[in-house]
Amino acid sequence: MSLDRLERNWNEKDLPSVKPYFLDLLSYRDISNQIADTFGVQHESPQVILVVNGKSVLDLSHFEIDYDQIRRAVQTGNLVK
Repeated sequence: MSLDRLERNWNEKDLPSVKPYFLDLLSYRDISNQIADTFGVQHESPQVILVVNGKSVLDLSHFEIDYDQIRRAVQTGNLVK
């Protein structure tokens, strides 16, 4: 449901500098674990992790996942973890 909502609202014109990736946890659990370790985030599913200059600057999961919040964070530079 979170992915569907995010995909329906995603607008590349709003976020031209953001490149989204989708990770299938059932097929790539080892990669998911490495991402959690590398970026210092607790693994959750579904989850959005915004990475800037190699650091996690926004980490949202489940019903926290909101396109407008992601867009505002990127556009205003208000990136908090």
